[in-house]
Amino acid sequence: MNAGVLSLVFSFCSFLAMTLPASADIYINVVAVNGASSPKTSSIKFNLPGELTAEDILDTSGLQLDYSVDDADYFVYGDVTLNPKESKTFRIHVKDRWMVTPAQVADLKQSIDKGYETLGKPFNDPNAQILKDRLESKIDYIVNLQSQNVDSIDKRIDAYRMYDKEMKRIRNDSLNVDYWRSDPSVDRTPKVVHMTIEVNNPKSAIKHFKHKDYLPDEVKPEDVLEAEDFEVRYDQVKRLSFLFKEEDLAPGQKKKYTIGIVDIWNINQKDLDYLRSRAQYAFDFLKDTRFGKSAKTLMDRISLDLGSIETSQAVQRLILEHISAFRADKDTYDEAQKDVETLEKLLAVYREELEKSKVENILKKIQALKSVADIAKVMFNKKFADSTAWTYLGWILLVVGLVTLAGFTAALLRSKDVKIKDGPPAKSK
Repeated sequence: MNAGVLSLVFSFCSFLAMTLPASADIYINVVAVNGASSPKTSSIKFNLPGELTAEDILDTSGLQLDYSVDDADYFVYGDVTLNPKESKTFRIHVKDRWMVTPAQVADLKQSIDKGYETLGKPFNDPNAQILKDRLESKIDYIVNLQSQNVDSIDKRIDAYRMYDKEMKRIRNDSLNVDYWRSDPSVDRTPKVVHMTIEVNNPKSAIKHFKHKDYLPDEVKPEDVLEAEDFEVRYDQVKRLSFLFKEEDLAPGQKKKYTIGIVDIWNINQKDLDYLRSRAQYAFDFLKDTRFGKSAKTLMDRISLDLGSIETSQAVQRLILEHISAFRADKDTYDEAQKDVETLEKLLAVYREELEKSKVENILKKIQALKSVADIAKVMFNKKFADSTAWTYLGWILLVVGLVTLAGFTAALLRSKDVKIKDGPPAKSK
């Protein structure tokens, strides 16, 4: 496509499906425009949103449909001939895949309830209740944000994409033992870091600006506390949130915006302490076993990694350096977590071996008893009748009793002449 002659613009519009009043399908309007003064025939290509599958694309408005392996999305393409200054709209009909449905919300909350009942409540019910409410409030926030953008499809798609990862995190936490055993202490007032946006109109006439300033990929809309009238949007291609604002600046005018963002680039000290306690618990069991050397190597590495994170986070840095340091610390934390899991796997192997050795000892004892029975069978070379067996047993017990009684009587008679001179020896100091 020659961009100087034929240009493409697109927009979203939606309609309520007749058979499913609670759902909506979407039309993506792809507009081809010939800005030249002569007729033009050109090839057009438009990439559809990556969330769509082939079954979601209901009508391509006469264009061909194909899939891009490199971009991991479907696209429509075709040739179009336009007269001078003519435009043509292709209405691509697709299913709405950018809405958290009531069924999904119910499924998530059911998973949270299950995690609370099986993992949280038995461990610490008051804490578990706080953690449960925290997960449910995140879901409610996302659903509420979705309802606020019901009349703006592009904004709702942006919001859905930003919170897709968050929904997955909620699902993972709902059945995560570590989450239900974490400390839900009331969060302190969040620390805020600031980033600066500067804009300048060097022209001699009024200029219209469309600001698009990208945010670090960890940032969610609620993390932007001081937005300076910017909207938080989402770029699907770069998979990053960005700040968006339109305004006119007079000739020579300069503006400076200070955006306040919650400092989410920090690893909680409680998480570090919890990881360290898990490692210490496993190491205490293993240090005097055949796994002792391996356990010590892992424990030393874990201690070094966690200590380096604590040292790093104590340093005050500018926001970009702070984010860079956090990402390095997060990699270190992930490595320490893997080492802790390896240590716990060693502990599991040790316990399995311990249980196995106990079983083997019992089997040896059973085998020994079986051997005694075999010897008795060879000696007597016949099976005793029940009455005969009890007769022999009775005589044996009688003889043992008489011998024991005689020995006890003799010892008692000898003890009459023995004088007790000293008590038990004192404990050594």
